[in-house]
Amino acid sequence: MAAASRVHRTISYWRLGPLVTDGNWFQIFRAAPKSMLEDVSYDYVIKMVNPHLEGENAEIALDRLGREALSTDMFEHQGVIPLLDAELDRAPFFLVQPWFAGGSLDRFLATSDNVSLTRIVWIIRQVAEVIDTVHARGRVHLGLEPAHVLLGAGGRISLIGWSQSHAVAQPIRPPKERLQSARFTAPECFELGAIAKKASDIYSMGIFIYNSLLGRPPFNGSSIEAIVAAHRTEEPVDVIRHQPLCPTRLNQLIRQMLHKDPDVRPTISEVMDQLISIEIENLDNPAVILL
Repeated sequence: MAAASRVHRTISYWRLGPLVTDGNWFQIFRAAPKSMLEDVSYDYVIKMVNPHLEGENAEIALDRLGREALSTDMFEHQGVIPLLDAELDRAPFFLVQPWFAGGSLDRFLATSDNVSLTRIVWIIRQVAEVIDTVHARGRVHLGLEPAHVLLGAGGRISLIGWSQSHAVAQPIRPPKERLQSARFTAPECFELGAIAKKASDIYSMGIFIYNSLLGRPPFNGSSIEAIVAAHRTEEPVDVIRHQPLCPTRLNQLIRQMLHKDPDVRPTISEVMDQLISIEIENLDNPAVILL
């Protein structure tokens, strides 16, 4: 039994460690270079297409893995976990990145009673910086939600969820799989023949900021259909009505970002300018937001 316990599954140059996630599309394992000693810590992660997928679902998962590999290799930014290795042209299909030791923003918000306004604004501004970099390279994220923002040491963030990224104007598949994803998705993304637009990321970020300040998104229906209808026809209640400590300018920016018409929403550069100014104005603000 002792000898058997030292047998490890390997893929390419990597030894698999503990399973982190066993999802519908992907499996994620902690990993280490297989040349390392037995007692090495697993400082990397391998993300693999779920081997149980077949046919069209397997093709969709591989397409998503390819999008993630492309984006994480393209963007050299401290808020993007870099790509170290990938195998996309033959099975087993996988990519490798450093392990990021940090919890997600959605878990932080769900387990916190309160948070300082300055910290929330800093997190939001860091996310906007990553999206600014993405848009400058002609791509969009299209997966912005609190579960895809990881909080690291010292308050730095890393943005994940790149399997949903697209080049601008590329046709997209409407997100009809997860309620939570739909709550953060712009209404135009659900249209037949929808294409990737920078303005759709702006809308998602407006929902993201709203959620970060209140601990919930503005449209929280129990079905995809109800959520899509709300995105298309309902106006969100102003954050400031439920969160009176929200800066007025930030409340106004959220409303602009959540405009139903993509052409009316601000650009990410305009959002960045506003967020930096709001952050500076509130550096000494002792306000604590109740969640």
